[in-house]
Parts: sequence; structure tokens; C-alpha cells
Amino acid sequence: MKKLPFIFCIAVCACASAQKIDLPDSLHQLTLAARYHSGFIFAHNVYVQNTKGLHPNGFEMEMARIKTDSATHAKFKCYPRLGVSLTYVDFDSILLGKSYSVSYFIEPNYRLGNNLRMNFRAAAGFSYLTQPHDSIKNPTNQSYSGHINSFLQIGLGLSYDISKHVSIYAMGNFFHNSNGGFKLPNAGVNYINASIGVQYFQYSTHLPVYKSIKDTSWKHKPPHVDVSVFYSPKDGYNSDSSAHRKFIFGTSVQIVKQVGNIDALTAAAEIYYDDALRSIKDVWVKDNSAATFAGVLIGHQFLLNRFTFSQQLGVYIFKQTKTYNEIYQNLFHTIYHRWGLNYKINNHWFAGVMLLAHDQIADFIDARVTYRIR
Repeated sequence: MKKLPFIFCIAVCACASAQKIDLPDSLHQLTLAARYHSGFIFAHNVYVQNTKGLHPNGFEMEMARIKTDSATHAKFKCYPRLGVSLTYVDFDSILLGKSYSVSYFIEPNYRLGNNLRMNFRAAAGFSYLTQPHDSIKNPTNQSYSGHINSFLQIGLGLSYDISKHVSIYAMGNFFHNSNGGFKLPNAGVNYINASIGVQYFQYSTHLPVYKSIKDTSWKHKPPHVDVSVFYSPKDGYNSDSSAHRKFIFGTSVQIVKQVGNIDALTAAAEIYYDDALRSIKDVWVKDNSAATFAGVLIGHQFLLNRFTFSQQLGVYIFKQTKTYNEIYQNLFHTIYHRWGLNYKINNHWFAGVMLLAHDQIADFIDARVTYRIR
């Protein structure tokens, strides 16, 4: 299977001699790409030290469209590339096995010269991992417990045009797999890698140059107020110590102020109830303290058409986890962070997912519905 990206590279390079076609202003052209990944596992806590020193390798193939019209460029000051990718990773160990992922990505391209571009990439999707934790067959895998896991990717790199239709590009990436606390153990798999690849452009790699027009219309937009409800399933226990699916349910209120064409700042407050934590306290910790959390957060959003990619840093103002941390697992710290992807259904309604993590450990992934008050 490792020969596939090189076969793809040969195929797209063979198309490089095709005649160049000038790009109409409204064009969103098709791009195909393949790249090879090589990196190392980041053993981020004591539970996954048995993964230290592993060197995963893999490849990725993708299909996307890049927006090169003047209206998009005037709004975002870049050429956004949006598409779907298939990623294969061999974790270099029977312990972790292999990963097969499908994800949706957003990759703004910034023109640095006639042939050179800078690329920033954010992707989210799902992975099938082949060697989950099993108390008998694979007891030392503390990284993931189920075959289906979330997949997150961020990257930064450069691409260089070598012909009218073909570019080569290199990128540094961070990959993450976890089930968001859906099933334990779930320390997660974090791996840092470098990639090199080739891109094929349907019409031309030579992106148009537009006269810079300063768009300040965002300055006149008032702050928005978003009200969300969210839910997440999470592993817990019955009173007889048998495993049983529990839940998290919560709500949040957020103020959003746009500060640029694609940037917004946020301030939020949230409260949620963790029934899985309550069951662990009852069965294993013998602690009857509350399983409710309240926190305040500040953050940033990337605004890309109907998609919003958010990052938040939070501080708990209410949590009762001291005994849990001392006896069961030292997980709940005062500071936490959230990462989210929302889709705009219309001017008032949004749907999306958010990950909550403490340090490098994912606690849960929630599904949420948001109503925007104008």
C-alpha cells in the first residue's frame, strides 16, 4: 500500500504538460493531492510511556476545490482550499496497530510569490484504529479503547509550483486520535510528523493576483450572543461495578465579536453535569460530592464561510474533584481547553462538535446545537 502515493505522484505529474487555461474570476477549480508522512509519537503522560520512541509512517490522498475568485480573496485575503482526505498511518507497533482516517479539511493558501504559497491546515474526521485496548489481548494499550475514534489534524507548510498544473509541498503536522472519553482507557494518540507531497491543479497552479481592497465591513457588525446545549455519551458504572453508558449534558452562553474578515474573539460561560463522573464517585471513590462543573472561557474563531473553527481556554469556577484526583485519576485541573467545529445552517442556527481536554488528555467530545441571538 505504501507504493500508492508514488503511483499517484507519477500520474499527476504526467498531466503537467496539459495546456494552461486562464482562470475565470468565478472559478473554483478541482485539486488532487498525495503526501507521505513520517514522524514520532508524543508520549504526553505517564499512561502512554510505552508508546515513546515509536515512529509512525503513512500517506494521505485528498480531493478538494480551491477558491480563486476575487470575492473570496477580498474577504479572506487568501485562496481557501476545502476538501476530503483519506489518511493511512502505521504506528510502528503491534501495541497501537494502524489507523485509517477520513476527514474534512480547510486549508487557506497565502500567496508569497509567483510560485510560492504558505498553507495552514485544519482537519477533523474519524479514524478506524486496528488494535484497541483489550483486557486480555492488548491490556497495555492505554491510548484508545475502541476501533472508532475522532481524528484531528493541524499543519503549516509551503507549496511550490513546478509546472502549470503541478506543485510540490512540505508541511509540519500534529495528529490526534481519541474517543473523547466515550470508552476508557482513553489517553489518546498524539503524533508529530513532517510530510512531503504533490498537488495537481485542474486548470492552473498560477493563482490570480488581485488588487488589494481593504474590507472593513466587519467593523460595523455588532457582537452576537450564542446559546448552546450539548450532550455527550461517556463510560461509567452501575452500582454493582459493571460498566454502563452514562452521559454529559450542559449549556453555554457565548458573546462573539468579529475583529477581522475571518477572525472573531469570544467570551463564554458554561455549566454541565457529568453523570459518568457521578457513577465513578459513587462506586470507586465513595464520594458524594457534586458532579457538576461551571467554567468561564475566552477564545478565538476562524470564520470560513459556513464553517467556524474555534479554540477556547477555560477556567473552572466550580468543580468538586479533589478526592477523585487523589484516589482515582489526577485528571481535572483548574484550567482546561476546548476545540470546536460548527456549521452554519442559517443566520440563527448552528450545529457542531466540541472537544474538551485537560492538558493533553481529552475528556469528552460533545454534539451541540447553537442558537444565535441577533
